[in-house]
Amino acid sequence: MSRQATRYAADAAARSRVLSEALGPQWGTVPIHVFDTVPSTSRWLADRPLDQPTLAVADEQTRGRGRQGREWQSPSGGIYFSVGLPMDPGVSVPDGLSLVMGLQLAEALTAAGFAGIALKWPNDLVVNDAKLAGLLVERLPNALIVGVGVNTRPLSAGAAVAGRPVISLRELADRPTGDALIGTLAGAVLTVTTWTAMQVERLLETRWPVFDALADRVVTAEQADGTRREGRVLGVTAAGNLRLQTDTGEHRLAAGECHIGPHSGAAS
Repeated sequence: MSRQATRYAADAAARSRVLSEALGPQWGTVPIHVFDTVPSTSRWLADRPLDQPTLAVADEQTRGRGRQGREWQSPSGGIYFSVGLPMDPGVSVPDGLSLVMGLQLAEALTAAGFAGIALKWPNDLVVNDAKLAGLLVERLPNALIVGVGVNTRPLSAGAAVAGRPVISLRELADRPTGDALIGTLAGAVLTVTTWTAMQVERLLETRWPVFDALADRVVTAEQADGTRREGRVLGVTAAGNLRLQTDTGEHRLAAGECHIGPHSGAAS
């Protein structure tokens, strides 16, 4: 093994120890894989058979992915990790699971000293409508994969992703953003995967309103077939669907079927 490879292996081992400690007692034995650069931590996990919960962390992703196939820009220095869990084909995940994972991430970042974080349905963490973080939950035939990306450093002035402004943790507070924080966030995601449907619904009922960035705002929802609905957001259902009050009544929209687009006076 070359000197450089030996140094990298030692650094990865040291990082894994910090990550493992931050995951907490329940998840301290989870296998951890640390990368300098990888196309996608979620894809890396999806390409391997999983026999236990597993964590993959990268300093940079070259092919990070968001919802509906969108690119997730993952420059060096951000927080990028995925957790993978084996799951039998016949096992379903609770409705609203991805929303609750977003809640747990927002709660954990707030507890770590980063203020002003809100949730834009269904899976973006924002601050004053600027995107801070996102997550993607994928149900594969034999696994559940959850990918998380968090901006830690300011991008170039006026930077935007898909036409939307972005923000970073460093712009919110001078707090640590290293492996201890990554492990805490990953532990929060892993914990949600153990919850029952009733626990998920209860958290959506009690905590989503606290972080809801769209509450009582007028937005435009574009569905997969191109249909657009404009209305005022009333919150979410126990299943995690968006409640949209329109001129024709209340509509309930599933996250996988639409996204929120720009509208005058609304989040985009």
